[in-house]
Amino acid sequence: MTSRFRQLLDAITHTGPSYQPEPLPRRGDQFEQWLKARRDECARSSEQWQALDGLLDTYRLHADTGTPLDEHTCESGTPDDCYACYETAAKEQL
Repeated sequence: MTSRFRQLLDAITHTGPSYQPEPLPRRGDQFEQWLKARRDECARSSEQWQALDGLLDTYRLHADTGTPLDEHTCESGTPDDCYACYETAAKEQL
């Protein structure tokens, strides 16, 4: 009974030997290299280059701050200084 309870607790709390967290973005990883290669294939002044460069900047920011890709991250480093964070918090209070 204890082992079944322990397995359930591990599943709920995302701990234990079988838990594999999603990998965090890292500078220089395969995905960053892929984004950079796709960006470099485009003409520098094109809309595609600008869009891919923006995605690359966002990915690097997530990598630098250690933030998962599905979470918001702020260039200022603190959510208190981020307009998007402020707006999201205000909407949640309504």
